[in-house]
Amino acid sequence: MQLNGKLNYSSKEPLYHQLKEIIRKNILLGVFKPGDKIPTEDELSEAFGVSKSVVRQAVALLVQEGFLVKRQGIGTFVVDNRIKQGPRKLTSFSEEMQMKGLEPRSVVLEKGIIEANKKVAEALAVEFGTPVIMVKRIRYAQDEPIGIQTFYTLEKLAPNFFENSLTRSLYNLLETRYGIHFVKAEEKYYATILDNHECKLLKVKPPFAGFIVERIGYDVSDIPVEYTESVIRADKYSVEIILRK
Repeated sequence: MQLNGKLNYSSKEPLYHQLKEIIRKNILLGVFKPGDKIPTEDELSEAFGVSKSVVRQAVALLVQEGFLVKRQGIGTFVVDNRIKQGPRKLTSFSEEMQMKGLEPRSVVLEKGIIEANKKVAEALAVEFGTPVIMVKRIRYAQDEPIGIQTFYTLEKLAPNFFENSLTRSLYNLLETRYGIHFVKAEEKYYATILDNHECKLLKVKPPFAGFIVERIGYDVSDIPVEYTESVIRADKYSVEIILRK
C-alpha cells in the first residue's frame, strides 16, 4: 500500500515523530480505514528507509493516541474510536454523550449580545443586525475535546440568559427556563481542515481533518429559535446514514 507523505531527513523533527504524523494523516485521509491492518515494521522500515526502532516509536505513539491497536501475533490495526451518530431523535450534544455513556463537559470561550450578521440573521429568519445571544464553547466527552460550538438565539427569547450556567445543555436551559420546546432541526455538514487556532483548542497537531456542522433548531410553531455552528474533529465523531429504497 502506497502511503502519502515523505520524511524530511534534514529536519530537526525526530524521524519517529515525522513517521507517526504520516501514518496518522493517512488514517485521517482514509488511506487506512477502521479495521485495516497497517504495513509491518519491516515494510515500513524499508519503505521509509528508517530503522525498526523508529517504526516502533511511531507506532507506539499512535497506539497511545488511540489511532492504532496491536493484536498479539496478528498485527497492528486502525481503530475506529469516533462517536457515531446515525438516524436519531433530536438531541443536544450533552444528551448524545450521555446516551453513549460518556460524560459531557463544556468550557465557555466567548459570550455576549451581538448584532446578527447575514448568515445568523438568515438562519434565524430575522433582520440583519437583530440582537442575538452568542455563546462559544469547547465541548468535551470524557475530558477529551471533541469540537467547538458557537450557539445563537434571539435575545428577546431568553432574557437574562447569562445569569444561567452556560456549561450545561443550552437546549435543556431554553426548554426548562424559557419554555422553548424544540421539535425538529436541520443540519448541514461540510468537510474542512482545522486551522491552527482550532487545532490548539482541540489539542491536535495541524493540519487536521474535521467537519463543520450548521444546525437550525425549530420550535412547535416551526419558527427557527436556535442556530449553532460546530467545528468537530473528524477522528472523534462520525455520522452514519441509512438509505432505503
